[in-house]
Amino acid sequence: MSVGASVEAELINPTIRHKEGYYIISVTKLLQIDVWKNILSKIETNEIFTVVPTEANLGGLLVDMHGIKGFIPLSQLAPIHYPRVEDGDQEQIFDKLLELIGKEFSVRAISVDEEEKRVILSEREALKEETEKILEEIEVGKSYNGVVSGVSSYGLFVTLGGSVEGLVHISELTFGHVAHISKLAKIGDPFEVKVIGLENGKISLSRKQLKGDPWEYIPKNFKIGDIIEGEIVRFVPYGVFMRIYDDINGLIHLSELSKKSQVKIGQVVQAKLILLDPRARKIGLSMKALEAQAEGENPSEE
Repeated sequence: MSVGASVEAELINPTIRHKEGYYIISVTKLLQIDVWKNILSKIETNEIFTVVPTEANLGGLLVDMHGIKGFIPLSQLAPIHYPRVEDGDQEQIFDKLLELIGKEFSVRAISVDEEEKRVILSEREALKEETEKILEEIEVGKSYNGVVSGVSSYGLFVTLGGSVEGLVHISELTFGHVAHISKLAKIGDPFEVKVIGLENGKISLSRKQLKGDPWEYIPKNFKIGDIIEGEIVRFVPYGVFMRIYDDINGLIHLSELSKKSQVKIGQVVQAKLILLDPRARKIGLSMKALEAQAEGENPSEE
């Protein structure tokens, strides 16, 4: 508004005036009528428009369109915005939804309540054409650049093209052991993947298949008796694991640990290769054997 501009207004109540004698008028009610007509028009034309959530509840996001109430249910959020919480913790879901307040969302109106002047909005519907196009173009065996949209105990969810989501199962993340998936990536990280399955709209992805199998390299470059240097990466009740090559680890059993010093996570040590079984994908190492070999070469004086 500016001085001299023409506006439509509604007289609230001709019997009630401001203390200085002015009539009280409202431009909001007429604006709401225009907004409502505009929303109904967008539904008829299936138009996409932009909204900004102002509140959140456990069911989704609330939008205020000049007094007209809009709501984006959880089920209508795009994959990248969906608050995926594995154990269904309501506090965590709510916290994730609060992070979306103030952000712009492209939506379509999918239903209205004429009496209450409420509108149900959908981000998924706004991405419908894009989603269908991506699904038509996706091919098994091809690699794509995506974005991590969810982290769970059984894998990573990756969104392709902003609207289509697939799962990288924990078994397809890496050839080695995965102790903590959350350490491999976080939501929003770019993540290249290979499509390994596509059935009824469900997409299976792989990260490890983007590179060669390290178990094909190891037998060609390591042999029993080799002395290997590597980092201690994990403790287990029966020993420790040492990184051998890429993300492949070898086990130093409790009985094969050093008698002279204690090892810790992150420590770089040397060990002797005493077991190499590519079929079973097992590697055994010994620090004790290496110490015994050193003592044999340099016997202590009596």
